Amino acid sequence: MKQLRVLSLSSYKSITEIPNSIGNLLYLRYLNLSRTKIERLPSETCKLYYLQFLLLAGCRRLTELPEDMGKLVNLRHLDVSDTALREMPVQIANLENLQTLSDFVASKHNDGLKLADLGKFPHLHGKLSISQLQNVNDPFEADQANMKMKERLDELALEWDCGSTFSDSQTQSVVLEHLHPSTKLNSLTIKGYGGISFPNWLGDSLFSNMVYLRISNCDNCIWLPSLGQLGNLKELVVEGMQSLETIGTSFCGSDGFSCQPFPSLETQPFDDTQEWKEWNLIGGSATEFPSLKTLSLSKCPKLRVGNIADKFPSLTELKLRECPLLVQSMPSSDHVLNQMMFPLNSLLRLTIDGFPSLTSFPTYGLPKTLKFLIIRNCENLEFLPHELLHNYTSLEELKISYSCNSMISFTLGALPVLKSLFIEGCKNLKLILIAEGASEKSLSFLRSIKIWDCNELQSFPPGGLTTPNLVYIAVWKCEKLCSLPDAINTLTGLQEMEIDNLPNLQSFVIDDLPINLRELTVGSVGGILWNTEPTWERLKCLSVLRIKGADMVNAFVVPFLPPYLVTLCICGLRDKSIDRKWLQHLTSLQNLEIVNAPKLKSLPKNGLPSSLLVLSM
Repeated sequence: MKQLRVLSLSSYKSITEIPNSIGNLLYLRYLNLSRTKIERLPSETCKLYYLQFLLLAGCRRLTELPEDMGKLVNLRHLDVSDTALREMPVQIANLENLQTLSDFVASKHNDGLKLADLGKFPHLHGKLSISQLQNVNDPFEADQANMKMKERLDELALEWDCGSTFSDSQTQSVVLEHLHPSTKLNSLTIKGYGGISFPNWLGDSLFSNMVYLRISNCDNCIWLPSLGQLGNLKELVVEGMQSLETIGTSFCGSDGFSCQPFPSLETQPFDDTQEWKEWNLIGGSATEFPSLKTLSLSKCPKLRVGNIADKFPSLTELKLRECPLLVQSMPSSDHVLNQMMFPLNSLLRLTIDGFPSLTSFPTYGLPKTLKFLIIRNCENLEFLPHELLHNYTSLEELKISYSCNSMISFTLGALPVLKSLFIEGCKNLKLILIAEGASEKSLSFLRSIKIWDCNELQSFPPGGLTTPNLVYIAVWKCEKLCSLPDAINTLTGLQEMEIDNLPNLQSFVIDDLPINLRELTVGSVGGILWNTEPTWERLKCLSVLRIKGADMVNAFVVPFLPPYLVTLCICGLRDKSIDRKWLQHLTSLQNLEIVNAPKLKSLPKNGLPSSLLVLSM
């Protein structure tokens, strides 16, 4: 072992500490402890003179590094990303040959690691996150960090971690100004910055490699920098800007007429901008966002926008969440949503979330190009008129979650090419129907049906689901449902089925299930029936079985479990032990998971199936 060069214990969750004997591996070059549960490294780690790679990414309990880190003079790569480090030993500054340093933590102590020490690492490349920048009181340190000369860095994150007084704000403004990175940077994140304005270099067209920019929780900034001339910027994230009230034409940079702003921008999310009221676009001949594909407006309660959709000719995805003024009634008795939607002729995905005051869709309906429609937390919204559903000839996926309380029934086949249906929390949904005159072709598209938390649901269509290509069905928490779809065994394409929390379900017949079923999850149901004697003979394709609840466990294990199982999950076992006969015939079982079995004290005395690879308890 003393000659060992490489040691990787990555993702071993059971590892909580490293023994002092690690220091005996004197020739170790590579040590990977990523995603373990260690809280510290022993000081003996610093004896590993030849160590070149020290990887600790995802050690979320790691709070400190050894003080003598400076002894690792051959270290080239140090990854401490996604850890709990709030300080780093000052000796880190001695590791001048580092090529990758995932994180640099500026110390609050006078004798601690200083931002200026970053200047000692001229060879850094890849990703670098500089955190705790609120601890920098001398802006001259930012100059000494020499960020401009770190031309091999691809991604840079600059993070502050507290509220700012006026004097702090001024200091942070100067620090950020002097942290001017190399113009070869690809990705930049600025988080928690307390200044009231951004530096002049941010948005400079010389950053021609910049493809990603994130501005997060910069609470004192009242406007965004001019970013429109970042010619290759593809994703711009703006979130948590609590003082931002207006995005004006200066956001686009230049004069907005001679140069096309944001020529490459594809994704633009705005999130949690509580005071944002206006988005003023340039107008005229310039199209500000010619390449924008995804626009997300989330938690912007004061935002009003007019007809901005014509500025997004390439928009394919629109997400609207908790922006109530977007659906406020207008003098024309319509809402802003109508103005936004109507010109979007390329829209494929639409999410509407958190609009309790929204009662109807736009007058002209939704774009007929839609493939995916998600409606969440819109309780008073009336669903699209049934007589117009046939016009949505591209809609493949529909999700309705805690919305459309007025909907009493949903008709399969009305949307001609629907593949996936998910209905959750519709308070008054009682019936699932089949459209009158629905073509066999339209019903053949449907692959997946999920119905959750619809307590008024009473029945499926009489005669069963005429959906020959259905692959997946899940029905959970529908308290009044008495039966599953008739003739379910005729759905020969069905591969996965989940049922749970159906207290009135009385006609769940195991040996009536489709013969090609591969995965079955059964939780609390009113009862389980067998046509004849308990047997799984018909379900030879069943390889995954999940049983939830003590009653269901008893119902399933008394008859022998299906012998072809590869994965078995038992949740809610009341017994103190597992009877050997439950498992002895499962000669293909590879994965066994036992959850919520507080009384379980022992496993079968004669062992588990020899085929078992994974046991989780």
